[in-house]
Amino acid sequence: MSIVVFWLEADTSPASQAFEGSQLVEALACAELRRREGRHHVIISTELAESVGRPGVATVADRKLPDGSDYEWSKAHRGKSPPRTRR
Repeated sequence: MSIVVFWLEADTSPASQAFEGSQLVEALACAELRRREGRHHVIISTELAESVGRPGVATVADRKLPDGSDYEWSKAHRGKSPPRTRR
């Protein structure tokens, strides 16, 4: 069990349905169905270790990722116009 959909029934009792890690589409469909049925607090909880890196924050040191590749992303331009280029 790698994915679980949780929700509250009409009488506020908790309910859940478990899915394998390869059944993300089915889990999302289950969550959507529960919402359409009027259930409340519908959430999906996952532990898909194979889908992402190790838990925690990867470090960036000297603009390099832990594997040695360059880290190019920057938010310096966010919230303002892109830099003008000279013609």
